[in-house]
Amino acid sequence: MREKQFPSQITVGREEKEAVCRVMDDTHLSRYRGNWIPEFIGGPNARKLEYAWAEYHSSVHAVAVNSCTSALQVSCGAVGLAPGDEVIVTPWSMTCSATAPLVWNAVPVFADVEEDYFCLDPKSVERRITPRTRAIVVVDLFGQPYDAEVINAIAKKHELAVIEDAAQAPGSTYDGKLAGTLGDIGCFSFTQGKHLTCGEGGMITTDNLTYAKRCQLIRNHAESVISAMSDKEREHYKEVIAPNMLGFNMRMTEPQATIIREQLKKLGQYIYTRRENADYFNKALGDIPAIEPAGIRPQCTHSYYVQAFKWRGELADGLHRDKFVRAVKMELNTEAGREGEGVPIGCGYIQPLYRMPLFRRRALYGGTPYPFNLSSVDYEKCVEECPVVERLWQDELFLWRFCSLPLTDEDRKDIVDAMHKVWEHRDELFDLSDLVKN
Repeated sequence: MREKQFPSQITVGREEKEAVCRVMDDTHLSRYRGNWIPEFIGGPNARKLEYAWAEYHSSVHAVAVNSCTSALQVSCGAVGLAPGDEVIVTPWSMTCSATAPLVWNAVPVFADVEEDYFCLDPKSVERRITPRTRAIVVVDLFGQPYDAEVINAIAKKHELAVIEDAAQAPGSTYDGKLAGTLGDIGCFSFTQGKHLTCGEGGMITTDNLTYAKRCQLIRNHAESVISAMSDKEREHYKEVIAPNMLGFNMRMTEPQATIIREQLKKLGQYIYTRRENADYFNKALGDIPAIEPAGIRPQCTHSYYVQAFKWRGELADGLHRDKFVRAVKMELNTEAGREGEGVPIGCGYIQPLYRMPLFRRRALYGGTPYPFNLSSVDYEKCVEECPVVERLWQDELFLWRFCSLPLTDEDRKDIVDAMHKVWEHRDELFDLSDLVKN
């Protein structure tokens, strides 16, 4: 049993600290103003980050926001969602990937995920499309880009917008093109635990000028700004201003922007470390027949937000994934992690989102109906309609964050040794609940 703790993921160094000190000395922590003046688009550091992010991603436009949740909500507004519109979403992601359309009273419609790559399954997506469908929110899960060629073709055929949630996949590529630039509009996250972090923060990328301008408006009190425009300015913006043009305060501060701008210079090194760790574990665990490393799409590169494995119970004499993973966690002493840090190994990711009370109940408190029309959606059927995600969640998938840590050779050896030890002694495993029963 390992006794010492694993190292932390560290992304803030001397360069970030010095950059933040320069901002603090300037005393302007945010330059945004919520009215129609030059400061409407933000301060110099926010604008410099937007320029650097767009240049790195070979994108025309980038819009900084205060989180990826905000980025998704802003993007749903930018593509023009209206009440009753349907949006195809994944059941396997952070909740905001599916709930962002609700801000605009649109209806999330769940499709199943791929067996090997865990992103939206194009065939399932096409089956969910109805005359009311207006967009698809795809997620580059765990660092794996979605099947852009196929899903984009489906979207083009049905005249749908593609919003790409690339929160877990900065630096990943599909046919040489970076994640976050594969759809019509892309969203990134800078919250804790991500490849790049300033505590909280997000970014939007798009090559569509109308979408970019709408994102700028929605990010910063759109309705107020539009009211303050002159008739001539409103005429100039007539192709941009949409009937749904409601605004929020989703602005990024100057310290956040300067931290991410420094970290962006290091993104390549961060991804190299993750890939090196992932390659090591894939090879070192290859002789355990019940463990199957997750696939990488042939034309893609992976940035490993986390590293996923599939558990083949039929090759483990019936041993369930959960029992195996619990024993490994005990060997590595990860149950008692640092305060505020998550356990670096877990089972099944999250439960499918359609299992949440929000979607399983047709009315809110007091019998008030949902603020959207459920006539074409029955969330009770999702369990049957999404068999792949159900199986992965309950029985097959396990994942860990070890790939993101600055591990030593000794650290990596301890992890592999623990896996092999538990596998070799799998017949001796038991649950504490078994002792209680007996």
